[in-house]
Amino acid sequence: MHFIKEITHPQMRISLFEWNSKYIVKFETPHLEQSYKYSVLDFSSQKEIEELVSSSSFQDFVLQTFKNMYAEMAKHTF
Repeated sequence: MHFIKEITHPQMRISLFEWNSKYIVKFETPHLEQSYKYSVLDFSSQKEIEELVSSSSFQDFVLQTFKNMYAEMAKHTF
């Protein structure tokens, strides 16, 4: 797996990789992570995937998913 870059964000770590003709975008918080895979062929350049990952709408979606994941974890913690 080839590391491309880290994208700064105050609430999560965002890493971009390329592997087997796919871009892998990994979002991490202290206890959870989310990964999204996209075909390299779906983008005309690496800059396009970076723009997608950096967009506030996509980041807001990911943050909301983390909130839902944490809430679900809390329901099942004893």
